[in-house]
Amino acid sequence: MQKRKDSFFGIHLDFHGKPEYGLQGATLREEDIRRICRELKPDFIQIDCKGHPGWASYPSKLGNALPEFSQDTLALWRRVTREEDVALYMHYSGVYDIKYCAEHPEHTAVDAEGKPHYGATRLDCPYVDDLMIPQLLELAGDYSVDGVWVDGDCWMANADFSEASLAKFEKETGIALAGKKPAKREDPYYDEYREYQRELYRKFLRHYVDAVHEKYPDFQIASNWAFSDHMPEQVCANVDFLSGDLDPNRSFVSARYAARALAQQEGYPWDLMSWNFRTAVGKQAAVVTKHPKQIMQEAAAVIAMGGAYQNYLTQYKDGSPDVVALCNLKPLAEFVRERQPFCFRGTPIHQAALLLSTYDRGKESFRLYSRTGYEKIMGLSTLLCDVGQSLEIVGEHTLAKRLNEYKMIVIPELHTGLAPDTMQSLLQYAKDGGKLVLVGKNTCKLFSEAGAPFAVKPWEEFFKAGEKAYDNGGENGHAKNGQERQKSYFFTMDGSCFGAMFAPCEIVAENGRQAAYLCEDTRASRAPLAATVPFGKGAVAAIGFDMGTQYLTGTQYLHRELLKNIADSLYVPMVKIESVCGRPEIVALCKDGKTMIQMVNAGGNHMDMALATDDYIPPVMDLELSVELPKKPAKLILQPEGKALPFTYRDGRAYVSVPRIDIHSVIEVVE
Repeated sequence: MQKRKDSFFGIHLDFHGKPEYGLQGATLREEDIRRICRELKPDFIQIDCKGHPGWASYPSKLGNALPEFSQDTLALWRRVTREEDVALYMHYSGVYDIKYCAEHPEHTAVDAEGKPHYGATRLDCPYVDDLMIPQLLELAGDYSVDGVWVDGDCWMANADFSEASLAKFEKETGIALAGKKPAKREDPYYDEYREYQRELYRKFLRHYVDAVHEKYPDFQIASNWAFSDHMPEQVCANVDFLSGDLDPNRSFVSARYAARALAQQEGYPWDLMSWNFRTAVGKQAAVVTKHPKQIMQEAAAVIAMGGAYQNYLTQYKDGSPDVVALCNLKPLAEFVRERQPFCFRGTPIHQAALLLSTYDRGKESFRLYSRTGYEKIMGLSTLLCDVGQSLEIVGEHTLAKRLNEYKMIVIPELHTGLAPDTMQSLLQYAKDGGKLVLVGKNTCKLFSEAGAPFAVKPWEEFFKAGEKAYDNGGENGHAKNGQERQKSYFFTMDGSCFGAMFAPCEIVAENGRQAAYLCEDTRASRAPLAATVPFGKGAVAAIGFDMGTQYLTGTQYLHRELLKNIADSLYVPMVKIESVCGRPEIVALCKDGKTMIQMVNAGGNHMDMALATDDYIPPVMDLELSVELPKKPAKLILQPEGKALPFTYRDGRAYVSVPRIDIHSVIEVVE
């Protein structure tokens, strides 16, 4: 069986068992497991063994097993998968254990008012030694499973305000809280307490990983979303692989973002899981199976960044799989397998980078680790991909290692700011010849104050009390008058086409090249909204509104035109879209010493929450690319078809046409 680092395609099954689900294993059949292995040929299967309710869905000896079993379900899964040479991993809920917390309220994390965080264990309580580690050892020893995918872990970790935790904080840090709980941002030692609690989680993670590895060194462990965009930190635990499961209702956008955040963690195999279904139809909770093309597009966004992919379906309440639904994934399995040789474990060739700041995220996140405020970063990553940038997402720990290797670095709207040394490093990067793009009112203000070559003039963000927002009704027959709190402005690049935006600032730069303007009325005088300014040997571009959030929540084509114009004025990417009909995503990947240009069709309605499922993704047509190459290549081959593409080579660039991209294609550069 393959190790996780060599595994490319997998299946994930879970059902978060509870006693009311009744007899376990009643319809679980050997032939069904065998059929899944033989028809889909996955490298691994992950199945449920303890979900968030806290009940083990196999006959564990640790006291938390479900009451009724017709057979040892896990023993059957293990025997058959071993015979079929498929690795078997467990879905195990870590920090999140509702049963344990109900039985041990003293070990449940509490908020500042003393109310328990439902199902969230304290990060320094006996749970990890009394239950979690012994259960993982049971899985590794008694059942010889290959590893565990720990769910409900970093993203469920909560700051605990129990008297015991507060006292330990004071003792270990020497900080006297004087009876004042650091629960609100304005409270003294708020940041210090949250960082103390984050370190408790890191210790918790390292403890169970090391304890299991000490006895079973080949047992492979990942904590769901650890060291990802939820937890954008340098890896500090001996985990064997990194992983996460995507937003089920906006998976393609989530995949583009999360894949880039994981890909920066050099040396660690990683994968992402998309759900086979959406969990809402409009605003109504419901389960609706996605069309295979939707799932292929989600998978393409993951594998194009060099990662592995897994798909998630639920198990029935007795732990048996939905064999029909699983075998319907055969076209998906074939789709990814055809592309595996041209992307798996490839690494991005450094071009553009988007900062996902550990410092800023730590100050904004609602929980210790979460996606609070993700819209500005996810939206900007989507926008950069949509304008053809071969993009990486980096944290400070990655940026510090290779700051000057990026042709362009983009800073999204910041919540609080950056550490002073990071701010100065980025400004020095621009002075030394780099291209720095600043997006958002707060970001522009912070960098202006730190020495960037422009000034910021804020505009009113909200309507004054009692001021009428706009008249869209009254006597003109268009429903009722509207009252909105936030003011809407117009932005334009040429004075003929106008878009809408919110919360802008004016960018004042004496020697800057203006890229966009803002106004309150399309016939009113306009003020500079975006500008590119020379700075030392390089340049700083400032965009005076949070374009990321506004692109994600209300996409406008002028967002794309503005960012594309700015990026094109700053540098010529290695892979440049010369013309196209459609919206391709480009990733310049290096695999086994070869350049593999990934082309993902980013078209479709994946950002439309009113559209639950869709069977049509319009193809990308007539894509014209130019590729910077040091010498004329021997061949450019379209993969996985293996078709040689005609091209011309001049001035250090190869010019090539790709007639059509349905979901995902690759140009292999043969030297």
